[in-house]
Amino acid sequence: MQVLFVGGAQGVGASCVAIELAGQWIIVDAGVRVDRKSDPLPDLALLEGKDVQAIFVTHAHADHIGALPLLHQAFPLVPIFASRGTSLLMEVMLADAMKIMARRAVEEMELPLYPEHLIGNMLMRVRPLPVGEPFTLSELRGITVHASRAGHIAGAVSLGFVAAEGSLVISGDISVTPQRTVLGAVAPPIKRPDLLVLESTYGARLHPNRQAEEQRLAQAVADGLARGGPVLIPSFGLGRGQEILLILRAAQEKGQIPLFPIYVDGLIRRVCSTYMLLPEALPPLLQRQIRRGYAPFRGGEIAYVRDLHQREQILAGPPACIISSSGMLTGGPSAWYAAHLAEREHASIFITGYQDEESPGKKLLDLAEHISSTLDVGGMRVVVRCQVAKYSLSAHADGSELAAYAASLQPKQVALVHGDEEARVALRALLKGTEVVLPKNGAELLIHTQQRQHAFKNGGAVIAAPALPKGIGSGKSFGPHALETLWEAVKQVPKLRIITVRELAQVWYGEASEQETWELLNVLESDWDQRYFVRQHALAEAFRVRGLALEDPGDALQDLVGNVLFMQLTHESSKPVLCRSLEPGASVRVMLPRGISLERTRFPFSAIIDVLGPYPEEEAALTHQSPAGYLANLVKSGRRALRNVSAHALAQRCQDEVDYSLGDLCALAGLSGRSMEDRLALAKLLHNNPALFSQQTSVLDNDGLALYQLSPGWQEALQYPEKRELPDQHEILRLIELAIGNPPRLYRKSVNPETGDVVLSFHFPEPAQREFGTAIEQAAEEAGVSITVASHVHQGELSNLATRCLQEVGIAIRGTPSIYFEQQQILVKVDLPAEAEALAMAQADVRQVQERFQQESGWSLQLEALAGAKMSLPIPSLSVQSIPAQRVPQMERGMVQHEALAVAQRLLLPLPHCYKVGVDPRERTVLVRFHFPDLASQRYGALFQQLEAETGWQVVLHQQVHQGALIALAQSLVPEGGVYRETPSIHHERREVRMKCSGNISEGQVKEAQEQFHEQCGWILLLS
Repeated sequence: MQVLFVGGAQGVGASCVAIELAGQWIIVDAGVRVDRKSDPLPDLALLEGKDVQAIFVTHAHADHIGALPLLHQAFPLVPIFASRGTSLLMEVMLADAMKIMARRAVEEMELPLYPEHLIGNMLMRVRPLPVGEPFTLSELRGITVHASRAGHIAGAVSLGFVAAEGSLVISGDISVTPQRTVLGAVAPPIKRPDLLVLESTYGARLHPNRQAEEQRLAQAVADGLARGGPVLIPSFGLGRGQEILLILRAAQEKGQIPLFPIYVDGLIRRVCSTYMLLPEALPPLLQRQIRRGYAPFRGGEIAYVRDLHQREQILAGPPACIISSSGMLTGGPSAWYAAHLAEREHASIFITGYQDEESPGKKLLDLAEHISSTLDVGGMRVVVRCQVAKYSLSAHADGSELAAYAASLQPKQVALVHGDEEARVALRALLKGTEVVLPKNGAELLIHTQQRQHAFKNGGAVIAAPALPKGIGSGKSFGPHALETLWEAVKQVPKLRIITVRELAQVWYGEASEQETWELLNVLESDWDQRYFVRQHALAEAFRVRGLALEDPGDALQDLVGNVLFMQLTHESSKPVLCRSLEPGASVRVMLPRGISLERTRFPFSAIIDVLGPYPEEEAALTHQSPAGYLANLVKSGRRALRNVSAHALAQRCQDEVDYSLGDLCALAGLSGRSMEDRLALAKLLHNNPALFSQQTSVLDNDGLALYQLSPGWQEALQYPEKRELPDQHEILRLIELAIGNPPRLYRKSVNPETGDVVLSFHFPEPAQREFGTAIEQAAEEAGVSITVASHVHQGELSNLATRCLQEVGIAIRGTPSIYFEQQQILVKVDLPAEAEALAMAQADVRQVQERFQQESGWSLQLEALAGAKMSLPIPSLSVQSIPAQRVPQMERGMVQHEALAVAQRLLLPLPHCYKVGVDPRERTVLVRFHFPDLASQRYGALFQQLEAETGWQVVLHQQVHQGALIALAQSLVPEGGVYRETPSIHHERREVRMKCSGNISEGQVKEAQEQFHEQCGWILLLS
């Protein structure tokens, strides 16, 4: 047996061990150094020419996986074995590594270690390995492997290898003391291995009592906040951050410290979410909580930080605790926080983990001991005035624990690695009854053993490691039709609860390309009902295999987080909501649509009617919509979609005793199963028609999938008139009030109970339209109904306004005013003084009155003036004929507003792609919106002229193309066999839509799609 220490022997970082056993080479780990003092990589050149058969990973920290993509590049066909937890966490950690390398490339001109595509290729080779029982692999002949729990972090394992030629144990990083997120290490049960490769990170130390140290930290945080300053705890993203979060939460729940906000930032956020996918790697308490639907890493006082703006708000707000990566302050948000907090006397920074000698975290600890006074961190040099302290929450065993671990195995020889010289020398002194070596990087260790039978201590049966099938698609492209076949193959591995899209691609294709993997992902994401594979909000690449849920329904309920749910909010009201988290007491915490005012945001599971689909976070961000705003718009669009669906017609298309998902019923109703508004409309239709449809299984009792059937007696229900959902008049009026308030000159709101359309009656319509037109249009859009201003003026208020205006300037009125509706004029007889000087002054007053009247009412005020008792003198300058022509709308030459609108809507709305017709009474124009205005102008120009002649109103065409319709048209024309990879890009100046597609598409298909696109919208479609 030969062991080659490729890296990580003389220090922490770049761990990599190669083993020759039974004539085959095995590699364990391939990490990077995080200190950046020297070459960050292990010496992979030492592996040149080696016939490597398998690669194993002990856990997902960067110093053990950071170089795996390069190792894969050297051995591209070799499988990589890791525990289920480690394989999922590697997806997160390597994605974070790419971000760090990209940042350093910009800031420090440092070349990345490898390109991003290499990570994807490497992850395609990852295979799951069983933990806790001996197993064999087809790749390793004559070798039995045992992976046992290593403590340290979730998913971490120690590895034992046994063959006729010898046996050895690779400890990996171990923690003997149980932590809150992982139990203590258990050594592989191998009888007296020939070699133990043992980590020695803290070989020269003795850790303090763990429980006491946790209590000390929790109290220090509370004390620091009581002093009035924020508390920053820099933490490693994987492992330590989750531990600290649970320590503080537990102390608060027990009343040991007061409640205070806990903000989580950096990589810690995503790792917390990923932990929710692997309860089997966590201690029993966390397993039970997650399986019952409780989220231990969020909710309550815990909040995740979104962006820089929120970070600034946190530091400007009341005292709070911040847990952020990186743990050594070498980068990430923690460095930014430290740079802004170090100079604050009332702030605190608490260090809880390993600090490299050159890291800002170590220098900060030196400052606490008055070794220096300034710190370079986060790109800034700051004077440190804050409180600094260190707490020992190590996830590594100390010297005595490592010695006890070794003694339990009784190895013939021990090689100490993963520690500095001081740690290794100190640990060597503690190891008794065995030979100890301190190998250098690049050293080889030859172990000569006699041929003998090596056995495991417990004598258990050796199993073959379960493996997923490969290449079941037999070279065929993957499409929606193949989902069930893929699911049937995958569920044969009973413990495989979570699977990645890369693993699914290998099951179908065998050796899948990156392109084929993304095509498969597109198919999975297009299945909104998720009958077979349920997308995981925590990790985009991960899916839960439906039918393999854990024994508790909370496992399936976790999938609700991040989805839009259709929920019964009150006895009378059901609305779409965004599921934010699962809460204790079988409940969910949700975000309500904007404008829905309820005292609570927490509802029982039983209030969930169905799952509408994933919240479109990217789409909402592009349109600058908040979740509440998106939901409010969804309510409106769903209401509009519902008007076009018939419950009776849908029931007649269904079959008795057949189960239908929401997506199935959308297809039968002629709606899109991938449209959130269509799914909402249909969910409401089903909910509002219990005599026709019944929910057979809910999201609570069918592994998260609701199914529907026709109700018993549904045919009898068809004999009664179909009940359409009546508009919510209170909600419509509330939206109007929100938009325009309660103006004193609004005297009536008339709501059509059948359609919800509203007519607003103002004393003076024209000024009201001028003042509130835009707000009314927005309210109509939000309510999903027509809201118009009545065109008739209030005669009494018109006379009162004229009288009031004239009396205020001392002009007396004779008789009752005369009103001329066609000319929009009011004529008033008045007394004016006979003296020339007084008459001139009165004329000036009259002009001011006329201008005011015109402004307030939109009508013209005309006077018939009498000059006292001695003479009667008309005032020519104030006669009807003297008013400029443009002041008098030519109503007699055309229809009034509501008539023109009715004619325009009758003629135009049935036209293809016409989606809105309105009027502007000020300009006497009909405003028309088409999805593709240029094409509409060409095709319907004659119809527009006819409409102008018939109504007397000018037709104005909105010139902005409808981007959503343009994108939808492009996507609908993708040729058969093709798949679009991302949202098309729009180039207005060239009138082009560019779309990236993949698959087998011929030039003829492309040309046909382009021609159809140009014919339907007048734009150019470019497919690449």
